[in-house]
Amino acid sequence: MKYKILMFFLLTTAISYAQVNGKVTDKKTGDILPGVSIVIKGTISGTITDFNGEYAMKASPGDSLLFSFIGYKPISVAVGSNTTIDVKMEENQQEIDEVVVVGYGVQKKSDVTGSVVSFSTDKIEDRPQVNILQSLQGSMAGFRVSVDASNAEGASANMMIRGQNSITASNSPLIIMDGIPYSGRLSELNPNDINSIEVLKDASSTAIYGARGANGVILISTKMGRKGTMQVSYDGYISFDRLGHIPDMMDGETFAMRKTEYGETFTTTEEESIAMGRSTDWMDVATQTGQKQQHNLSIRGGNDKTQYFVSTVYNDAKGVAKNDLFKRLTIRLNMEHLLNSWIKFGTNTLLGRYDRSGYKASFFWAFAMNPLGKPYNEDGSIAMLAWEDAFFAENPLNPLNAKSEEITRRVNTSNYVQFDFPFLKGLSYKINTGYEFRNQLSQRYDGRDTYTGYLSNGVLHTDNNHEENWIIENIISYNKSLGKHNIFLTGLYSAQQEQDKYNNIYATNFPNDVMTYYQPNKASSIEAYAGLTQTNHISQMFRANYSYDSRYLFTATIRRDGYSAFGSNKKFGVFPSIALGWNVMNEAFFKQSSSFKNVDILKLRLSYGKNGNEAISAYSTLPSLASKNYLTADLTSAFGFYPNKLGNPSLGWESTESFNTGLDFTLFGNRLRGLLDLYWSKTSDLLLDKTISSINGVDNIRSNIGQTKNRGIEFQFSSVNIAKNDFTWSTDFNIASYKTSIVNVGLTDDDGKYIDDVANQWFINQPISVNYDYVFDGIWQENDDIANSAQPDAQPGDIKYKDVNDDGEINPDDKKIIGSRIPDFVAGITNSFAYKNFKFSFFLNSVYGVTMPNRLYETSVNSYRQNSFNKNFWSVDNPTNEYPANVDREVNPMSMNFYQDASFLRLQDVTFSYALPQKVCDKLTIKNAELYLNLKNMATWTKWEGLDPEFSDWNNQYATPQVKSVLIGVRVNL
Repeated sequence: MKYKILMFFLLTTAISYAQVNGKVTDKKTGDILPGVSIVIKGTISGTITDFNGEYAMKASPGDSLLFSFIGYKPISVAVGSNTTIDVKMEENQQEIDEVVVVGYGVQKKSDVTGSVVSFSTDKIEDRPQVNILQSLQGSMAGFRVSVDASNAEGASANMMIRGQNSITASNSPLIIMDGIPYSGRLSELNPNDINSIEVLKDASSTAIYGARGANGVILISTKMGRKGTMQVSYDGYISFDRLGHIPDMMDGETFAMRKTEYGETFTTTEEESIAMGRSTDWMDVATQTGQKQQHNLSIRGGNDKTQYFVSTVYNDAKGVAKNDLFKRLTIRLNMEHLLNSWIKFGTNTLLGRYDRSGYKASFFWAFAMNPLGKPYNEDGSIAMLAWEDAFFAENPLNPLNAKSEEITRRVNTSNYVQFDFPFLKGLSYKINTGYEFRNQLSQRYDGRDTYTGYLSNGVLHTDNNHEENWIIENIISYNKSLGKHNIFLTGLYSAQQEQDKYNNIYATNFPNDVMTYYQPNKASSIEAYAGLTQTNHISQMFRANYSYDSRYLFTATIRRDGYSAFGSNKKFGVFPSIALGWNVMNEAFFKQSSSFKNVDILKLRLSYGKNGNEAISAYSTLPSLASKNYLTADLTSAFGFYPNKLGNPSLGWESTESFNTGLDFTLFGNRLRGLLDLYWSKTSDLLLDKTISSINGVDNIRSNIGQTKNRGIEFQFSSVNIAKNDFTWSTDFNIASYKTSIVNVGLTDDDGKYIDDVANQWFINQPISVNYDYVFDGIWQENDDIANSAQPDAQPGDIKYKDVNDDGEINPDDKKIIGSRIPDFVAGITNSFAYKNFKFSFFLNSVYGVTMPNRLYETSVNSYRQNSFNKNFWSVDNPTNEYPANVDREVNPMSMNFYQDASFLRLQDVTFSYALPQKVCDKLTIKNAELYLNLKNMATWTKWEGLDPEFSDWNNQYATPQVKSVLIGVRVNL
């Protein structure tokens, strides 16, 4: 009987799934179409046509096959009883003319002459994060995102495009959201609202933003409505986080042993812990299992006149540090409406409320705290001091007793009216307005149950910040085709104002803690601060795009920017650029040659431009006075003022000139596509402090001096490696390398030759960020001839420094550059696999060639007033050359740092997903549904000993560590 059941099952399976094959061709020309995607409708199961346009796959009679290909209209064909299905596809001119956002408009992708890369929003789904910025890591060549710490908000990340051009000014790119400058945190945006992200990298593409474009531009476009039946979508997940790598710190027993070796005596609490065998794992005490949840609901639809997109998202995140909290609630309304045949109105509006209340446990003190201390009193309450010390003994859990509330409310809205004039086809005018409002109220009270509050009888901090920005843009454009000639002209006039008001209170010494932060009038000591900062921009821009026969491309841009913070002698700057492009594949010789039959797209690009980095805060060009009280002749107190900053009416922007040459390609029927870019840039008029005579009361003045240069190479590609039957495998890879070096910092010798600024560690022809220190040469051993060495006063167990100049003594002349904090290259690779309804992908992120000082090896912490890394100390019985002796003397008199390679390879994201079969979805009366599992930071391969090699600031090694996460979610379209 069981064999009959098995035969019945095999028979029904054979009937249900049959081999379907066929050929796909161009309907008009009859040409075969390789690389056409074919999937079973409602699933991710499918294949791709081979080089002969042929395919083969398994499908059931009830299935429908969906054929899609770039530049062609999609076709759906029911399988039925057919085993051979040949398809003729028709060109879709709208898709052939695929457009990308380039700033103040869009362009056909084939006509773009600048270096512009796009981020697929599919990757956002594969790498869900609270902060969209972290989803962008390692995704685009030349765009680097580095994480400095992990918290509930996921906000401690930095971004940089093509490296570091400025020495002291900001290197952060300009962010434009829906055409309007965005000044908020990216963690305040809903990742599910984002439709596309473009990164403008070269001077040609960024020059349209003039004085703010030198560090690159990120263009974020949010989702819009679309014609058709209303679609309701839900995306929700829950994640669980735990600490990543924690260095091997000393436990109580080891700490006691090392303290005894050092010659220190024990306090009462330490003796009690030793007697009880108590060892406190402060990292365990101060942390918890983090948990995040997100629920996103969106509605999308429209008709011929009105399209709309509405979404709301709620996030509730609890970080791995106790009391680290973040809640986000946003509502978005995007709409476009045709008032008549030639006037269109649109709005993109975001309303947000962000709750950062809660004062988290201190990771710094959790790292540094004595493991022989105790976190709780006998009654279970949090101890203010973990052991008998003042400053070094503050309990890492103290912040949990503080009362803290921080609420931010935000409104971002951009609204426009566009006139497409019927009397002159191609001419349009758009008035674009943006308004940004942000109010943040932060209140914190440290009562007598906290160490800080105990010392001052209560401490109050109240900060009220009110930001209000507006912008008005007048954009006129003309797009005209005359035979093989195409002209696209754009003109802009805009005005913008940014205003920031703040009121702060700091108060101490309260009669009691009952009213927490609602009692400033009861403080014995109170300090109040208030201020207003306002800046204004006025800009004009003209851009001309010309193409001939979709072969030869030309772009020229000029922008004039005025900024109120510039000096009175330099209020306006002019920023030009020019770019050329050549679509080689549209040449007759290219089309006719059999040598290029596998080349679908080949475009060469060349650009030059100049743009700026304003990076000047308001009023920084003006002189200022500071106040200081003094006693008059009759011994009464009076206000006095003295100059603390000189003005510079000629202070302006940093200027960056750059060349870029690039290649865009698509091969083998769209199965391999990518780009290659090389660039050279020079940044002048750096914003540096120039040393002057102190006769004026100050010894420096901010000036435009100095110069850096930068060169780099970027390469990325996407490929479909296997597409056969029900299985596909695709790869996305990018790699970038840049070399930034200092040309001069405004210092010269007596002969006028540029020289190094050693005090600031700025060296001619060296990277901007280097390590400059004495060179570690091991540890002095007992049999070494110390008396006749360059360190005659050293003792066995002390650090041996290398006598670099071989002059017989150790002094600052022996310092040298020890590696760079700028990586040799950064790279990312994603591999995605799909089999029937299952999908699997993993993402590797890598940074190579970084050297950083490791704070965990500092010798200054060996006072045993705090814990430290469990180091391999030198001793007579352990004559290591790794680390000096554990003795109460200065074993590192030159305060040398220990350096390590901070390169790493990280398995950053792993995603599994399963799409429910269409039959199941039909029964549930939903369009489709997907379940997914995402794993984050599962493994990191590195030589670095510390919290994380990615932390760019070595002083941040006690920040909240990276976390490993397990995330489970579901997506449903109703």
